[in-house]
Order: sequence, then structure tokens, then C-alpha cells
Amino acid sequence: MTAGARAPAAFHSVAPLGGRFFLSAIALGIAAVASSSACRTGAAPTADGRSAEESRRPLAALTAEPTIRVGVAWGDTSIALGSPDRWWIHEAGSSRPIAVVEGEPGWRVVRLPFETSLRLRRPDGWLSQTHLGPVEAASLGGAPIEAAGVAYPGTVEVSLRPDGTLTAVNVVPLESYLEGVVSRELGRPGPDALEAQLAQAVAARTYALKRMGSRADLGFDVYGTVLDQAYQGLPDPADSLAVRAVRATRGEVLLYNGYLIDAYYHSTCGGHTARVEQTFDSPAAPYLTAVSDERPEGGYWCQGSRYFRWTASWTAEELDALVRRNLPALVPLPPEGTGSLVDVDLESSTPEGRALAMRVITTTGRFLVRQNAIRTLFADSSGRILRSTQFLFRPERVGTRLTALSLVGGGWGHGVGMCQVGAMARAGAGWDYQRILAAYYPGTDVRELY
Repeated sequence: MTAGARAPAAFHSVAPLGGRFFLSAIALGIAAVASSSACRTGAAPTADGRSAEESRRPLAALTAEPTIRVGVAWGDTSIALGSPDRWWIHEAGSSRPIAVVEGEPGWRVVRLPFETSLRLRRPDGWLSQTHLGPVEAASLGGAPIEAAGVAYPGTVEVSLRPDGTLTAVNVVPLESYLEGVVSRELGRPGPDALEAQLAQAVAARTYALKRMGSRADLGFDVYGTVLDQAYQGLPDPADSLAVRAVRATRGEVLLYNGYLIDAYYHSTCGGHTARVEQTFDSPAAPYLTAVSDERPEGGYWCQGSRYFRWTASWTAEELDALVRRNLPALVPLPPEGTGSLVDVDLESSTPEGRALAMRVITTTGRFLVRQNAIRTLFADSSGRILRSTQFLFRPERVGTRLTALSLVGGGWGHGVGMCQVGAMARAGAGWDYQRILAAYYPGTDVRELY
């Protein structure tokens, strides 16, 4: 995310703002089990989420760059494929082509109604025979493969899900994937932010490696969206700084006590990062604690973000519609459903001013919405969630009746780990990427894994 315009200095301080992301194993030559795996099996985790057994396992270096599987399209019954050059499509594991295409646009992998297999459809309507799949598209001339209109390095694999929809997976070397992540995550901030780009590359690499194998049931390792890391596929020539950052840090990762960390990051912390256990359903981790983003000379590193300070307001009628729309996805409801909104209040918050729980009272019951899910409670009709959980809670009431609500907040994102805008400001002040990473992930080390 690029830094926006400087916000008005309406706040005299950020912290506190007061108020009342699974891996069973990295199976590419190393044996390192992720922290969430230990929690699922019921083993007692250590301070960084690892079981006692895991804490005795050494992390070995990879012998080569791994390949990652990135989910780039899903949920439809048709996915467009193509390339500006010669390409072919075949069943995965077979060398016999279904088709060889000379750059002709308009080809699609489809699942027809009442069928439980895949077909390839040519622009003129011709259909291939059925294929159980998955099918794989690869370039024969070195050009990228396009899926759903986006160009990707590597190959694209399309499979059929049990619900009858298709999933497209970009199978790509990890470093090529990272070039498309860093380009998207930090944009084009300019040469003064190179050290922030380097820090972003190390964090993104660590995040990806930590999740290798985590979504085997979906057929990929990471989503190509902000559900994991924003990924634009093939970087643009204008993204040369991001590409340079990835290549300069090739193989470098963040470790805590010799183990890959959960390298969460976000756009703007608003003055203070968040503890992971107070944000997600995760064990505490000493490297994902609350870190002040205050400058030594005063002010905050991320205050150049346009989201450093913000206000969101609703009338009682708007809040009622919001709760009816969003609450069913967040808490179990009685048979009567959501009902009409009676009141909403801040149940608890952290010392830094991030909401921990919101109490929602309707005509059918009382409900608690916790931690980062609070952002979804306040999502608008287009699905855009609240910028952060760091806010001052400002209700308006006539007697006991809620008439309006304003949230006066700071930051954008979940707040855990590295603050991207803060990292860019630190880079502009002369910090190197290792110092930036050490500030946001205390106690960690940068190590070359391959």
C-alpha cells in the first residue's frame, strides 16, 4: 500500500486510542511443523505456538528454491486461459496435449451443466472430450500464461471442486511469486523506500513458506488475494524496484528461535501494532506483540498515511441494516434470526485502544463479536470492512435509545506485525531492512534459507 496524504492532526496521541492467518509440514526437504498444527492436535504450544516436540526439531536449509501453488481464481464454472505466444494444455501428469494453441484468445476450461468433468472450449464453440482433471496450461514460447485475464509466470492448473466450480492455481517458483506480491503490496513508493521493499520481500517470503501445504484440501498453498498476500501475477516493468528487492533478498526469511515466524503485516498501524492473540484466534507469540510506532523526535512513523486517522458514522437505521446484513456470518443466531437492533456497545478493549469485543443487542438476543471480526460487523453493503479495530466509541442516545454511532479511529488493517507505511517512513529516514524487521518483529533473526 502506498502512503496517502498526511491526515489532519486531530489527535494529540494515538496510544491508547482509549474508549471504554497452518501448515502440517514444509515438505520440500525440511521438517518444520507450523504452530497452528500443534494447536489443532491439542499439543501444548510453546511461547511462539510450537509444541514441545516441535521445539526440539532443527530447521534445515532448503537445497533449492521451492515451488508454490497460488489460488488465483475460484467459484465459477468457466475460466478463460490464454497466452500471447504458443501454449498447450494437457491433463496434469500426462504429456499428451488436449490442445496446442497459437496465441488465439478466447479459450476456456468449462464444466457443463450436469457433468462432473472438465472440457476445453475453443473460441468457435468446439468442445474437447471430458477430462477428470486437473488440466494444466503451459507456455511453449516463454510468454506468461493468462488466467481470467491476468498474466502469470509458471503454469496454471485448473481443477474441478466437489461443489461443481473450478479453481485455477498458478504453479510458480517462490521467488517469481514474490515479485508479484511485493509489487502489489507496497506499490511503487520510490527509491527512498528500497529498504522497506527489502523488508516486505523477507516478510512475504516467510509468510508464504510458513503456509506451504496449509490448504491442501483446496488444492493450493496460499490465496492470491488479501486473504493471504495480494498477488498481481507477472510484475509490470515499472515495478523494477520491487523485483530488485526480491532478488536482493533471495532465500532470506525471518526466524524466531530457529523457526519460521508468522510474518503478518498490514498497511497502517495508527501508532501502535497489535498483539496477535488479541486480534486472531491464535496463541501469543513474542515477536507479534504490541510495538509502538512513535518516532524518537515525536509523531509517528505511519502518520503520513491517509488512514492514520479516520471517522465512520451511522444513523440508528443504518446500524440496523448493517447488523441484519453482517451479524449472521459472525455468531450463531436463534431460530428467530437477527431481529431488530436495540443497542450496540463496546464491551472491552486493549490498553492501546483496539476493540476486543462488541456487544450487540437485538430483539432476539445478546451477541458478542470479538477481535478482528468486529471489522466485518461494520462492513458496508459492498463488503468493505472497517479500517481497523482501533477506535474511540462515540454513541449518541436519547435516554437509553441509540440514535447514532461514530467511530473515531486510527490505522488500516489488522494491526499485527509490520506496519507497511511505517516501514517506508523508517526506510526514508535511513533505516536498513534488517533494522525495520527487528523493530516490528522483536527477537527475530534474518537468515538465508536457500
